[in-house]
Amino acid sequence: MGRSEHARKGTPLLALGAIGVVFGDIGTSPLYALRATLSFSATPSAEETVLGTLSIIIWGLLLIVGGKYISLLLRADNGGEGGLFALLALTRSRDDTPAQGRGRWLLWLALLGAALLYGDGIITPAISVLSAMGGLAPVHGPEHAHWVVVASAFIVVGVFLTQRLGSGRIGWLVGPLMLAWFVLIAALGVRAILDAPGVLRAFSPVWAVQLVGSSPGTAFAMLGGVVLCLTGAEALYADMGHFGRRAIAVAWWCVVCPSLLLAYLGQGAVILSANKLVGNPFFELVPPTMLVPMVVAATLAAIIASQAIISGVFSMTRQLAQQGLIPPLRVIHTSDVEGQIYLPAINVLMAVACVLVVLLFGSAERLAGAYGLAVTGVMAVSTVLFAVVARRRWHWPMFAVIPAIVVLLSVDLLLVAANALKIPEGGWMPLAVAVLVLWIIGVWRAGMRRINRNRLEDGLPLTRFVDSVAKTPRWPGTGVFFGRDPSTTPVTIRKLQRHVPTLPETVVVVHLQPLGVPRVPFQNRLRVEDLGSGVWRATVRFGYLQPPDMPSMLRDASERGVPADPASTSYWVRREQVSLAGTHAGMGRWRLAMFAFMLRNANVLPDMLDLPPRRTVEMGMRTSL
Repeated sequence: MGRSEHARKGTPLLALGAIGVVFGDIGTSPLYALRATLSFSATPSAEETVLGTLSIIIWGLLLIVGGKYISLLLRADNGGEGGLFALLALTRSRDDTPAQGRGRWLLWLALLGAALLYGDGIITPAISVLSAMGGLAPVHGPEHAHWVVVASAFIVVGVFLTQRLGSGRIGWLVGPLMLAWFVLIAALGVRAILDAPGVLRAFSPVWAVQLVGSSPGTAFAMLGGVVLCLTGAEALYADMGHFGRRAIAVAWWCVVCPSLLLAYLGQGAVILSANKLVGNPFFELVPPTMLVPMVVAATLAAIIASQAIISGVFSMTRQLAQQGLIPPLRVIHTSDVEGQIYLPAINVLMAVACVLVVLLFGSAERLAGAYGLAVTGVMAVSTVLFAVVARRRWHWPMFAVIPAIVVLLSVDLLLVAANALKIPEGGWMPLAVAVLVLWIIGVWRAGMRRINRNRLEDGLPLTRFVDSVAKTPRWPGTGVFFGRDPSTTPVTIRKLQRHVPTLPETVVVVHLQPLGVPRVPFQNRLRVEDLGSGVWRATVRFGYLQPPDMPSMLRDASERGVPADPASTSYWVRREQVSLAGTHAGMGRWRLAMFAFMLRNANVLPDMLDLPPRRTVEMGMRTSL
């Protein structure tokens, strides 16, 4: 039985998992999207407004999610993985060097998308939980709105507290729960459509054209709400490595898309039947006796959606750290499955920010104004990177690339422009988060560039070190030293020689080389060279979804001839400290102070490489930038 046949047989189970993880965010959008969109119109219950809005939503789901993401972007896989950095890696053609393939503007474009995702990760749990809990407002009355906000804040805190358990422990429940959610909202939609079947006319794009033609200004503003129906679309590509393109496509076309269309059409039927927009049209679908159970179900769905986006932020953060773009952070693997990780520092920061957002905005309707810019910004970034991949990597002809990208990018930029109108109402928040993330990346890169420059200026060519090492006294055992430049002697070796003029009998100089691929096969992760005089150079290559495991690499190196006994091997690492005294050309004192703070709190190399504590020696070095 071939591999493809095995994949086809496993597709239903993978599709069930994708329903829970990939589509959790977009699956909760019916809680708030239609009401937020209609709120931009002066006549929200008019037939032409309701049908025109539903038509835009329907064709947006079919063309943007189904067409752009399912049919196009999911084809751009980097070793089976997706996401902005996978797409960035694919922008390098097969004949390019890494420097050529990763143009500076492409890197910063991908970083902009990554920064916007942090804003998305903060807003999604808040708006999902507030929307679900908002169903209780009609029961308790407006005077209890503060109770709903406080309860939502506690639920958000609970969501982040459970992250340390890992998604693997509850993963087997996520798929069936979200499948039940989609079946439920589809059934409620069908029930309402049977009472007002005329709402099915919204499938005709003529209603969307009429709405735009009769009131272009209002229709443009309403696009800021329509994009709420597309939230989570960017997760399709990011989570491709977990489930595969086939499973995601099956889940979308067979379950998610039909359920969403029925849910939105059902809400439109309720509005047309009542001839008014009162309360939340989603909860108007629910019989009064079932309201509280529906709120519980919606809250569970919101929690699942929050888990997915938080996990995505964890994965993105680790990718940024492995590329040296932000300080190394502590990463905890919550299971044996690669990708199921927990970052305590990011979890705390996101929890605090999310609770503040809940308390600041107080309702899903107000928070909807902050939503959209992050999503549409990531959409536009993905389109540009995809165009570069299609041209450089796949060698698509220009007459095929230009029309497709012009259409896709025009839609993306139109959505970005529509959501820009919401900046005064809260759209500033994801922009502020993105600016903060980019500033942190810029400060870290500037500081590390100066440290690395000092290392190179101070560095001794490795060949000269090998020539001179014969005169140095040696002690039995193996010493592993880490260097950023494979042709330069690590500073830890020179400092050891300066203060203790002796070296281990076997010196292994390790160069860590992160690659722009998700994973490097084990047999290709290590390359060793015998430089003579007991000095070896080892290059360890790893992907952005792999942590470098030095003890494992050392065992592999010993099998390739390196005389490295784990029982007598010591690891020598440096711990940087930045001097704030004096002047620092090109880097202001406030930026320097921030860099020093990040460097001081960064995860140290022994933890990153899983080095044995009793055989690791840290050498403190004070650096002036």
